[in-house]
Amino acid sequence: MIEIFKRFTFEAAHQLSDYPEIHGHSYSVEVRCTGPAADGYVIREEIFSAAVDAVRQQLDHRMLNPIIEVPTSENIAVWIWDQLAAELPLSEVRVWRESVGFGAIYRGVRS
Repeated sequence: MIEIFKRFTFEAAHQLSDYPEIHGHSYSVEVRCTGPAADGYVIREEIFSAAVDAVRQQLDHRMLNPIIEVPTSENIAVWIWDQLAAELPLSEVRVWRESVGFGAIYRGVRS
């Protein structure tokens, strides 16, 4: 088995019940996939990149609350997983907020 990954960043705002002011963060995300390297690839890079970029576009420079009910790092990781699970052989999604060095890793159930 081989694990591959794709990293991306996005800027977004959110509002949380315990921190009610609208504020923004710079987020970094790493999406990892695991599988056999059939024909030399776990998944072709252009397919992987296109799927991940479609998710990034949904989050970048957005207010996250209408997209993710409670947009914590944990829930953002789960949401990203849910968006990609049908297309990719996911093994984990990592999300962290650059300014505070805090993040979450989700290793959900494959669909």
